[in-house]
Amino acid sequence: MRALIHSFICVVACLGNTLLHAVELVGQPQISTTANTANIQWRTDVECGTRLQFGLNPAALDRKAEGAVARDHTLQLEALTPATTYYFSVGSARAKLATGSFTTTGGAPAASPAPQPSLIRRVLNVLTPDKKEAPATVLQQAPPTRQTWGHIDSLQDHFERHGGDFSSKSPDDYAAKAWLFLQRARAENLPMKLDDTDRTLRVFDPAARVFAAYNGAGKTKTFFKPDNPTYWQRQPGRTVKSADLRFSPR
Repeated sequence: MRALIHSFICVVACLGNTLLHAVELVGQPQISTTANTANIQWRTDVECGTRLQFGLNPAALDRKAEGAVARDHTLQLEALTPATTYYFSVGSARAKLATGSFTTTGGAPAASPAPQPSLIRRVLNVLTPDKKEAPATVLQQAPPTRQTWGHIDSLQDHFERHGGDFSSKSPDDYAAKAWLFLQRARAENLPMKLDDTDRTLRVFDPAARVFAAYNGAGKTKTFFKPDNPTYWQRQPGRTVKSADLRFSPR
């Protein structure tokens, strides 16, 4: 009887050792990628199931791939996004053996920049825009001063009185900034008033507290920062939108 009990204990111990044996990874996973695929291989010390979880967030591996029971495990991931980093874990159905990441190759070709109209065409669009067109693009360089300032004889006086408001270095620089302000005002739909008696357009930027007035051809009459907080409210004219503007060259 004692011999039978001893044999039973030995059998149970052997089975327990077998069941408690943990699967171990042999080496690190090997990875090869293309723009849309990834091939991942790993080896375990004993046969076990093949399972891989992956995703774009290491804390949320929301995609899964599985294979056969084996020691040498291989999985091919398809339909991946080019130039993208994925995170993964490998193992069996019961154990996670390793984690890592890989980045697919390639990438979407850069979009070709949209063709830009010539400087002459952009200036004409500002001076004689079609009412159905979108607001004119703000130019980085203004046209010559004589094309943007209404009465050239008054420019020096305006520069001496208001050029410092905009850190202008010269009358031409001051005139260019006044013209560019109009382009920005049209692009951003800043508050505008149109005086129908003489076609003067008045523009105001409430954030920067900048005021400017332009004649019917879009040329500057004045450009400064008023001190009075109610200056804009007291200006005459009806409220208009950028899309309503149509300058007449002269």
